[in-house]
Amino acid sequence: MSKILNYSIIGLEDYLISFESYCSSCEIQKFCKYGKAEPFTITINCGDLNRAKEKIKFEQLQKLQKKEDVSVTYEELIKKVKINVQNIFSQIWKDKVRAHKEEIRCLDSKKVDSMLVTQQGQDWWQDFNTTMKEVNHECEKIM
Repeated sequence: MSKILNYSIIGLEDYLISFESYCSSCEIQKFCKYGKAEPFTITINCGDLNRAKEKIKFEQLQKLQKKEDVSVTYEELIKKVKINVQNIFSQIWKDKVRAHKEEIRCLDSKKVDSMLVTQQGQDWWQDFNTTMKEVNHECEKIM
């Protein structure tokens, strides 16, 4: 069962997500750059989330306009657009979390047993994904 990571609003439309619940003393973590005193955190900007969704919407609309009859209205086309926020969350995960695997030893399979890394990565991803759904919901209220 995934849990929500600590997150808080900083500024007008920025959220700070903290992985501090993962910063415990264990064999893997003692080599990490981050810990309880300095937890690994990432910043999510609501504007960036919104732009990513708008980009997907625009790309899908372009494809639909090429396929659909010219008599189909813009409103009808918009109803057919489906935005998969999972892809956006996945890209944020890749860019802001996985990109720091050198500093986050438990996500680096070159330094830690790959089975442990896989399990740890899945746990982090599930919690991150659950938290991103909450942050996305909060961002939708702001935007």
